[in-house]
Amino acid sequence: YEYTGEGDRWVKVRGRTGGIYTSARTLYATDVRGGDIHAYDRARGKWARIGGPGAEFAATDGRLYGISPDRSALYEYTGEGDRWVKVRSRTGGIYTSARTLYATDVRGGDIHAYDRARGKWARIGGPGAEFAATNERLYGISPDRSAVYEYTGKAADWIKVGGPAAHLYTSGNTLYATDPRSGDIHQYHRARTAWTRVGGPGADFAATRDRLYGASPDHSGVYAYTGTPGHWFRIGGPLAP
Repeated sequence: YEYTGEGDRWVKVRGRTGGIYTSARTLYATDVRGGDIHAYDRARGKWARIGGPGAEFAATDGRLYGISPDRSALYEYTGEGDRWVKVRSRTGGIYTSARTLYATDVRGGDIHAYDRARGKWARIGGPGAEFAATNERLYGISPDRSAVYEYTGKAADWIKVGGPAAHLYTSGNTLYATDPRSGDIHQYHRARTAWTRVGGPGADFAATRDRLYGASPDHSGVYAYTGTPGHWFRIGGPLAP
C-alpha cells in the first residue's frame, strides 16, 4: 500500500510482497515466494522484474545494490532489464547514504566505503552492532551497544556522539536512536551535539527524507511525528508483526 497523505487513507499498489526498498525516486519489492525483486513504475502503475533473490538490498539516490543469497558477492543493478554487475566479493551487510555505498565484511565486520568512480573500496572502520546513514553522514553503534559514533570522513576516524543505543534510524538529514532500556526514541541535533526525546517506544520506526514514522508497540497503529517532541498523530493501522 501507498499512503495518500490524507488521514488514514492508503491505496493498494501490489499484491503479496516479501520486502520493500527505496531510492530517492523508486520503490522496489521482493516476492514472498522465490524472492525475485521488482521495480515500480509509479507513473504507469506497473511493476517489472529486475532480478533474482538476494540476502539483502539497499539503494542510493540513483543505484540499487544487492548481496547474493549466499553473501559470496555484492552486485549493482545496471538499470537495464535484469542485468547486474559484481562490485565486491563476500559481504556481510550493506548501508547507503544519498550517494555512497558502504559494506561490511562477512568475517570481522569491518566497514568499507565504495568509490564508484574508481571502482575501489576503502576500509573506514571496525565492526559495529548496527550502521545507518543520512544523506551526508554515516553512524554506527559500538559492538556492545554502549555508544553511537559518527564517521568523520577521514580514514578510520570516528567520534562519539551519543551513549547506549538499541537501534538507529535516519532521514535525509537527521539521526534517531532508541534507548536500549526504555525503548524511547531520541533525535540527534548535530549542530548542538545534543539529543532530544521525541517519543516513546515503538515496535519499529522508519523515516523518509523529512518525516519520521513509528508503529505502536502492540502493532495497532502507525503514527507520524509532528516535529514537536512527544506529539504524534495516527495515520493508519493495525499492521502485522
